[in-house]
Amino acid sequence: MTPAPSGEEWKQLDSATAHYDPRKFSGELDAARDRIRRLRCQDADLLLVDRAGRPIPNLRVEVVQTRSAFQWGEQLWSFDTLLRHGHAESARARHFTRRFTECLNSANCLSYWTEAPRNDGPKHMEFQGEDHLDEFQAQVDWALAHGLTPKGHPVFWTCPKAYPEWLGRYSMETQWKFIEVRVRNLIARFKGKVKLWDLVNEPMWEPAPKNIPQRHWPHLESLEDICEYIVPILRWAREEDPEARYIINDYGMELDSASWSIRDKDGRPVTAKGQRDRFTALLRRLSDQGAAPDALGMQAHTGQWLTPSTQNAMLDDFATSGVPLHYTEFWADHAHLLKAGMDHKIAEEMKADYVANIMTVAFAHPSVDAFYFWGEIGKSMGFREDHNSNGLPTSSHNPTPTYWRVQQLLRTEWMTRESLVSDADGRVRFRGFLGDYALRYQIASDMPAGVNFDLSAQTPGPRRLVLHRPRG
Repeated sequence: MTPAPSGEEWKQLDSATAHYDPRKFSGELDAARDRIRRLRCQDADLLLVDRAGRPIPNLRVEVVQTRSAFQWGEQLWSFDTLLRHGHAESARARHFTRRFTECLNSANCLSYWTEAPRNDGPKHMEFQGEDHLDEFQAQVDWALAHGLTPKGHPVFWTCPKAYPEWLGRYSMETQWKFIEVRVRNLIARFKGKVKLWDLVNEPMWEPAPKNIPQRHWPHLESLEDICEYIVPILRWAREEDPEARYIINDYGMELDSASWSIRDKDGRPVTAKGQRDRFTALLRRLSDQGAAPDALGMQAHTGQWLTPSTQNAMLDDFATSGVPLHYTEFWADHAHLLKAGMDHKIAEEMKADYVANIMTVAFAHPSVDAFYFWGEIGKSMGFREDHNSNGLPTSSHNPTPTYWRVQQLLRTEWMTRESLVSDADGRVRFRGFLGDYALRYQIASDMPAGVNFDLSAQTPGPRRLVLHRPRG
């Protein structure tokens, strides 16, 4: 196997060879769907009254969920590239916006301190003193303008490609001053706009700042050294925005690679289970020091495909950390199916089923609070620009089966829409997914009206909604 570039060694863990047969898991998936209904739904009891407080009986209403309480998101790397290269108003950008907002409710906005030139990523300060947060600002503004919850990624990462080279000219004491400024400025500038951050990225595989010159991937720091640098970073972030939520994010903890033997610098084998145990121990240690993050981030790109039982066991292990779990960078690779000779269309359909199954098991687990893709939806949106024999552009904008399957889950199967009639006491009862709702009705045959409400696990009943009293 060709070694991966420095800072991208994770690619060595993502080669898929194992066979996946979804027919074997139908019982487990049915059980997960049942758990979703119990876990992610709530009984609603609405009392419809007019402005005088009188109940409105026998009113036909539409109860329409407008937003899920659960965060489903995707990163904006490709969209940021369009913005940075002056294509914000291009057909590709409009297509991206439409498909993104028709499927998801959150956007992972990117601001690397720096990134490898080969990746053409959004960089905050590749060169000392040249501050470029306007690119991140544009991503955040785009998300907010389209009703999406912006998330920030990453605040701090010691991977060589993401740790500015110019920092190495200074003593460690001075480097820490720059790190503090990076953390404080980024969080403070976007306080109130970005309320969810991948604060520290990949501490289980990368060195502490003081040990970057001795990096040897996989670089397994002691938990003591990891805590030593995470605690002040978390403190600085919370001092700037105590209401935001902060995540410690990592990879390579879900499933061992079948095609690569990973060993640390002392020759000891490194396993997914071992890293998972270290990660949960790290979060418990941070909690003991009064510095627990708000969530544990699982990147969850595994190459090999997880079965529902393996996925559930993994989530149960992570749940022992004592904090909510976030899927942060999920994608599914189906190259192994194509290499085995499977027809492309069949492989695409199988991949779509697999992605849906992963989402189903995740949504059914009580510790999982959010699910973010990493390029999976972006590359499934289907925008292509080819050229015919006359040199004129032709387009094929058909999304892949994965996109349609995800959209079906998020906008139909896991959203609530009911046609109901209030009873003699003006009450409307239903069971729905948690989130934001609109109740729509007719004041007259040619005059629609509506009112918004939310449904949460803490919503007491009955919920009083004030409506215009319909005519007749």
